[in-house]
Amino acid sequence: MKRGSSIAWIIVILAGSIFGNIIGTAFSKYAPLLTFGESIGFGPMTVDLNIIKFTIGFNASLTISAIIGIILAILIYKRVSR
Repeated sequence: MKRGSSIAWIIVILAGSIFGNIIGTAFSKYAPLLTFGESIGFGPMTVDLNIIKFTIGFNASLTISAIIGIILAILIYKRVSR
């Protein structure tokens, strides 16, 4: 597998997830099932090194609309990349 193609797949999956979440949020009044999902991650953690202090954290939310967006993005990418 080429390096460029794996980066393209990551971009396609992220774009599909973001687009799916946007659509799911926009239509949540009409179809509340679209916003059903789980959230994974860890809360903010502060590291203090006396010279520098920084806070890191991670949270990912996977909803039904995000899954639909990822599937659609993959199908579109496969059709366009032929």
